[in-house]
Amino acid sequence: MKAQISIEYIISVIVFILFATYIFFRVIVYPAAYLNEINTQRLKSEAYQISELLVNDPGEPLDWNTDTASAKRVGLLDHAQNKTNFLSMDKIAEFNNTCKTHYDEIKRLISTDYQFSIFLNSSGTPPTRLINCSFPGSVVKPVKFEVSRIVAFDSTYGELIVELW
Repeated sequence: MKAQISIEYIISVIVFILFATYIFFRVIVYPAAYLNEINTQRLKSEAYQISELLVNDPGEPLDWNTDTASAKRVGLLDHAQNKTNFLSMDKIAEFNNTCKTHYDEIKRLISTDYQFSIFLNSSGTPPTRLINCSFPGSVVKPVKFEVSRIVAFDSTYGELIVELW
């Protein structure tokens, strides 16, 4: 007796191969999308942490702006005022000056592995940019995450923007 292949057998093999191929590609694509979402969440979390550090921490030591070489951590909070989100103008000026000349030092002091830009705009008319701390090179990764915070300083308020990529 000769072996015979029926049409039902051929159809069932084709359906099985198509189903196995579909499952295979779904399994390969899922981890890539999952890892991308994990990286996005880490970026969001770190951007928020940096903004929180700058806005609600005076830094270590409290007067790090007088001697940036001994600074262990930067923070813009005015510890003399003892108010949430109230920044020190002296610390703002020193942070801006240090970032212009020593971007890597600021990166070390805020403890991040990502590239960043930090801006502080006052609410005056016209608005003034009090901090313009941006990556000195070209942007390698176009994907950015931005955190914006409302802060107070002197007798006015402004917006602190932290971008990470």
